[in-house]
Amino acid sequence: MKIRVEKTSLTQVLQKLQNITEKKTSMPILSNVLLKASEDQVLEFSATDLEISLWTKIPATVEVPGSTTLSARKLLEIVRELPQELITMETLPNDRVLIHSGRSRFELSTIPAEDFPLLNFYQDIEFFKTDADILRKALDKTHYGIPTEDDPFSISGLFWHAVESGKLRFVSSDGHRLVYYEVPAESFPGVDVGKGVIIPRKGVQEILRAIEKENDVELGIHGNGLVIRIPGTLLSIQLLDSDFPEYQLIIPDERTSSLTVDWEVLYHALKRVSILTNVKWRHVRIVITKGSLELESGNPELGNANDVFDVDYDGEDFSVAFNVRYVLDAIQAMGSTQVRFEWVDQYHGGVFVDAEDPGYLSLIMPMVV
Repeated sequence: MKIRVEKTSLTQVLQKLQNITEKKTSMPILSNVLLKASEDQVLEFSATDLEISLWTKIPATVEVPGSTTLSARKLLEIVRELPQELITMETLPNDRVLIHSGRSRFELSTIPAEDFPLLNFYQDIEFFKTDADILRKALDKTHYGIPTEDDPFSISGLFWHAVESGKLRFVSSDGHRLVYYEVPAESFPGVDVGKGVIIPRKGVQEILRAIEKENDVELGIHGNGLVIRIPGTLLSIQLLDSDFPEYQLIIPDERTSSLTVDWEVLYHALKRVSILTNVKWRHVRIVITKGSLELESGNPELGNANDVFDVDYDGEDFSVAFNVRYVLDAIQAMGSTQVRFEWVDQYHGGVFVDAEDPGYLSLIMPMVV
């Protein structure tokens, strides 16, 4: 294999692959990226962790076709530091690849392409045109609720399923909070999620990276695989084979009390009182009385913080404590200027709703402090 490729395009594609390749693995090949140069003057890239796989390509001047695998991380580090825009790569007889630009030369060890896992991107399945903006919004608004670690009481993935009235719902929960976002089913015409699919946390993150600046996005589902297709790129994600909890049971059907507050006022007040919270003392107490809302936080080691602002409320006094980070996450995901807070009592979860987008709901369980 001998090719010449532009530094800018090579750097961009290698950055996309970094999160796919395994950093700590007993299979060294999973830390490598598969390079395949063809007579079509195209350089193809494949990376996988066996659950998430990415294939993409860029134009290149191919003098000698061929394939090999290289450390994805080290290749990116080398390419970033090369002094000139045009980079030459060629395989050597000693199982290495020579990478040079100008007077800089690197020899990087390889693993044979034949040892790379066989990847299936289901290119023969039916793909459906998807509203990229709505998909981005749905994932952006809900991914923060996915647990960062597996535990017996929650699923480390995003549940995507159909609900009544012709809508699709994206749901995540870590056992302490729950968030969902509803979108019209016509945003994903032809896509059949059946009884629901669960996209793993890493898969959600990779979808967001892949479609960040894309408008032409297609989606297909095959068995336990979800495939995203954008021009020149395929992202395949193995769906989780689990049963998502019956989350609807913990959302109070009737929230008897509520108030609406200005997003800016609430957000900045929460940021201020959160200064005196820490890992051990994480709570913010919300005290609601007629005409005012007070936020209280602090810990015995640092001190206390209070912030009060006026609200349009004429109901009974109410007080509840939440993890301040959870409340900030919930309102940061909103896109409106108003936040509606709804509750039943201090024992049920508090519900934060986007006052201008009824598709968004975040439920946070109270803390005992």
